[in-house]
Amino acid sequence: MALPVAIPIVIGAGYKLVDDYLSREKRKRREAEQREEAARRELAKSLERANNLRALLEELGCNADEPEITAEVTLKAQESVGYVHKHKNIVFAGNVNVGKSSLVNALCGMRPVDSGAAPVGSSQVTKNLGRYETPDHPRVVLFDTPGAGTQDVPAFRYYYDQKLYAFDLVVLVHDTTLTMSDIRLLQLCSYRKQPFMAVRTKADGHILNCARDLECGLEVARQVYLEQVRKDVQDSQGKIIQKWPELAIKIQDHVVSATGIRNFLSDKPSSTGPAIACIDEQEFVTKLFHVEAPVAAVD
Repeated sequence: MALPVAIPIVIGAGYKLVDDYLSREKRKRREAEQREEAARRELAKSLERANNLRALLEELGCNADEPEITAEVTLKAQESVGYVHKHKNIVFAGNVNVGKSSLVNALCGMRPVDSGAAPVGSSQVTKNLGRYETPDHPRVVLFDTPGAGTQDVPAFRYYYDQKLYAFDLVVLVHDTTLTMSDIRLLQLCSYRKQPFMAVRTKADGHILNCARDLECGLEVARQVYLEQVRKDVQDSQGKIIQKWPELAIKIQDHVVSATGIRNFLSDKPSSTGPAIACIDEQEFVTKLFHVEAPVAAVD
């Protein structure tokens, strides 16, 4: 006896329902597996980032043996260094004989022979933290630190011993290529969310030396020197991104000379002499003395 026409249709529909159900279940399982795999990959990346950051912090000198910089520790450090509340307190840090004191004197409108000027010269190195007022910027206070052998001292130890964490802005001063010690100090500031700047000093002397070494005119020497600086910063930036993507920082190296800063602050026109004409003095000084609002004391 022939089956009614409707029965095959019902059976076919039933098979389709089963197939659709199995397809949905298979899709759900596949999607769940994909989510689990994505979660595993993200967890692995998070662990890798955490391990890399831990390794970087150890390289910076931050480890369990180092003291914790709390708000209370910072306040005590501010009291010990003579921090002026409701002012912008700027500290100049870096190795010995890189020109920190000359830079501070120029920013304060002083010459080395003036009374109260920061000591300069190979025989007159800064031995103690010095505090200096800026006559044209009463809400800014500058601090000159003793030169340190940052090549031999972990970034955190130098940062902690010099009490750099007590200040509103850390200015890394250097006069040649950016070293790994320089970069680590800036990274430590970045990790602690502390504003920082980098400044390359003695540009006039380097241009004169370049002209002598290359036996060329000062204009050519100036261009060669600035190209060398740009390449150095670019190379340093590449090393940072490649080695420490977890704590990559952007470095803008301000190229200045004490003479250029002194001329700029005294409203003298920029010299046409290629060795002492302003390079980044205006931008550096403008950023340095910019105060957005009264700086509050640490609670």
